[in-house]
Amino acid sequence: MVSVYSNVRCWVLLFIHTADIHVGAFPHSVLREACIEAFKRISEIVLSENVKTVVIAGDLFESSRPSYELVVKVVRILKELKSNGVRVIATPGSHDVTFKGYGTLTLLSEVGLVTIPPFEEKDLTLILKPVEVDGVKFYGLPGFKGGKEIEYLERKRIVYRDFSENDINVLVAHTSLEIPGYNITDISKKYSAIKLSKDAYRALLNFRYVALGHIHFPVPIELEFKSTLAYPGAPIGRDANDIIETFKLRNTFNSDRRVLLVDVSTSPPKVKALLDDFGLDVDILTVDSISNIIRDVMLKLNDMHGKYKCLIVYTGRVSFDQFEKLRKHLNELARKHNVWIHVVHSTVEEDDTLSLLEGFKVDLSNIEALEREAIRSIVRKLGISVDEEKLLKLINILGREYPEGSKKYEFDEEVVEEAVKVLNEILFKGGGE
Repeated sequence: MVSVYSNVRCWVLLFIHTADIHVGAFPHSVLREACIEAFKRISEIVLSENVKTVVIAGDLFESSRPSYELVVKVVRILKELKSNGVRVIATPGSHDVTFKGYGTLTLLSEVGLVTIPPFEEKDLTLILKPVEVDGVKFYGLPGFKGGKEIEYLERKRIVYRDFSENDINVLVAHTSLEIPGYNITDISKKYSAIKLSKDAYRALLNFRYVALGHIHFPVPIELEFKSTLAYPGAPIGRDANDIIETFKLRNTFNSDRRVLLVDVSTSPPKVKALLDDFGLDVDILTVDSISNIIRDVMLKLNDMHGKYKCLIVYTGRVSFDQFEKLRKHLNELARKHNVWIHVVHSTVEEDDTLSLLEGFKVDLSNIEALEREAIRSIVRKLGISVDEEKLLKLINILGREYPEGSKKYEFDEEVVEEAVKVLNEILFKGGGE
């Protein structure tokens, strides 16, 4: 494919677009360092491309209070970028901030390692102010808890200060939006993508480029394209579904995880995907019985050469009687060989995540889907009227893991505050009877 870039490159109008790095994800597995190393790799790509601006469209961190060890590593990466004249512009994602709106990303902004475009909620209106870098104005639309930013967009309650159509304006937004021509809900229902009204879309199209985050699957999928909106996708992700999507990217779409190199000197911008495996080697294995499980797993692992070996094992043809014994064997192999093994008690053909474009269905590998089905069953049994999504949200809040290195009383306070808010929504805002 012929490159959309000329041989003469002006880095002033080029920037790297990334999102959903989720530093701190997979805290209790062999992948616990994968996301911070992906961030380090992204910084290397930035320096090798001689680009002076990086845009992070939300969720740099998995938690608003990551461990001190991870924060130190992030600081070192950001200091290296700054020493090389690179400006990092980030908008907070829903994982980056506490319920009160603060987090480690805020601290990094205060010490000058990242720049967060200013925003303010006032009188039911969201006011966004730009940060200008080398003639480009960057606005930031943060990802609020509960997706409140979508309401601001749809109800046209966003004010863009100092906006001029004569300027090159970029919106860095952490939210779920449909991109024309790509039905993101077909990829997975977990994204809860929405379609904005035509008027709301027109407002977004006033920007030269909308740097999106929150959807972990890359959209558009092409290697080079011209577009006003794009999701780079997550470099690693934060759960098993993301690892399975990485396998799908490589084996069905002949692509990989990526960051985007965006040239806003033209309208629409020219966008180039810079692919990288980020050290992740992913494969799948279908198991029919437990008799040869050790041999079959070792054959797969011997063919894998990445730093982080990830194996998805489908056991749908194994009886439930044998399943528990099989899972113990796999856990022992994972510990012994320092690999990440995810067991799915279904066949490859039945798995909804692997069949990305075939709709969404429940299977035993998707805990959130199981919780949703359990909630529906209980609601039907009790005959009550209640918002199932809010109940699921409450379960996720109460089941949140305590982040290593943070203060327990602050974490408990945040969880209680969020839980009380959701309970109030369920009980007093038409959510239940």
